[in-house]
Amino acid sequence: MKKKRFDRLVESLDEVHEHVTTGRFSGRMSDVSIGANDIRAVRRRSGLSQSQFAATFGIGLGTLQKWERGERRPSGAAKSLLRLMQVDLPSVVRALSVVPERRRRSRAA
Repeated sequence: MKKKRFDRLVESLDEVHEHVTTGRFSGRMSDVSIGANDIRAVRRRSGLSQSQFAATFGIGLGTLQKWERGERRPSGAAKSLLRLMQVDLPSVVRALSVVPERRRRSRAA
């Protein structure tokens, strides 16, 4: 194992030890990145339209549209939530107990 990787591993273990003993986490999610194509793919995989996805997960529709066009990037908790959705969308839906709004079909007269 290269020294640089070993040092990073030891540093990570020190963070884990601190978290276990104090209950605090000093790490940051700065390495998490999610782009416009990733966000669009998560939404499409959900089977929801932009407005349904935004309403279901408490995101402004305009914000979601800008994320998907690459005009803006999510930050903080939104970035982390989208990354979790990318990895395991069904678990996020279950954990949040969200019920997606479905399109209503008009009845034929």
